[in-house]
Amino acid sequence: MKNIVTTMMMMFVIASFSQKKANGKIYIEHPALEIAKKFDEAFVKGDLETLKSLVADDFGWRNASMRGRRGTLQQLLNRSNYLSKNIVNFEIRHRGTAYPDAFEYKEDNSVDVKTYTWMTGYDKNTGLELNMPRNANFRITPDGKKIAWMTIMDDQLLWSKAYNAYETRKNGTIYKDHPHVSKVRLLIQAYQAMDFDKAKSMYNESTRFYDVMNSELLEFKTLEEEFAGIDEYMDAFEILDIREHGFPDVLDYEGDGTVVISWWVFTFKNRKTGNTARIMQHLQHSFNENGDIIREDYYFNPSNLPK
Repeated sequence: MKNIVTTMMMMFVIASFSQKKANGKIYIEHPALEIAKKFDEAFVKGDLETLKSLVADDFGWRNASMRGRRGTLQQLLNRSNYLSKNIVNFEIRHRGTAYPDAFEYKEDNSVDVKTYTWMTGYDKNTGLELNMPRNANFRITPDGKKIAWMTIMDDQLLWSKAYNAYETRKNGTIYKDHPHVSKVRLLIQAYQAMDFDKAKSMYNESTRFYDVMNSELLEFKTLEEEFAGIDEYMDAFEILDIREHGFPDVLDYEGDGTVVISWWVFTFKNRKTGNTARIMQHLQHSFNENGDIIREDYYFNPSNLPK
């Protein structure tokens, strides 16, 4: 039995290896790599004549959003011309330790260059940053001298954002008076009365709190963690008064979510010394569709508390 099992395992290994079939070679040094390099350099510089000299007469290109069609050389030239003149610190460079490879395919007698790059720079007109990965595949002509076609894989959402930055677009409505404003005001009234049980009850159990000035990036606190911290502060300080500064605004976005932004002047008293201090506080409350507060962002500088 043991011999049968061993024989079967050997046959499986042999069958596995027999399924492998080479279809060419990969090169780290190859003349085609230089063609792709020159293309990227010319594209960044806006060297249109060099770009035209590097591609075949029937050259075409595609990106991830194009289905069943190819872009023209003129479109690519127009993009190079614009980017080279309007993108500050425009650069296409190897991504990290990645490097381009040349693939010589035996089956169809073709050569591809695959590059793994990163595009950087910002638009001098809008300030929007183009910071994205950019993978490209260059198919080389049979004579090995020019680029027959190319495929570019980059961040199409970021490109759309870059184009939209030139437009004036509405993204919702701002309200001065709104039920969400009333809820925030009632929440602040609970804080002013130092009724922290009531204040806590006005949040959703899963509300996240973000202390912008004193936490790591997007390091959120839970409801319990937030009020444990408040209890510690209230051992040393007393809230004497909270005044509304200006008026809250409700940002009702066209997508999901509504945010109330508000400004308040808190007056604190040091329980030990009796000293008082007024502190400006900015709050942002995010609401879900049910009208629950699901996130609170606040700007708080504890160094301004009375000594």
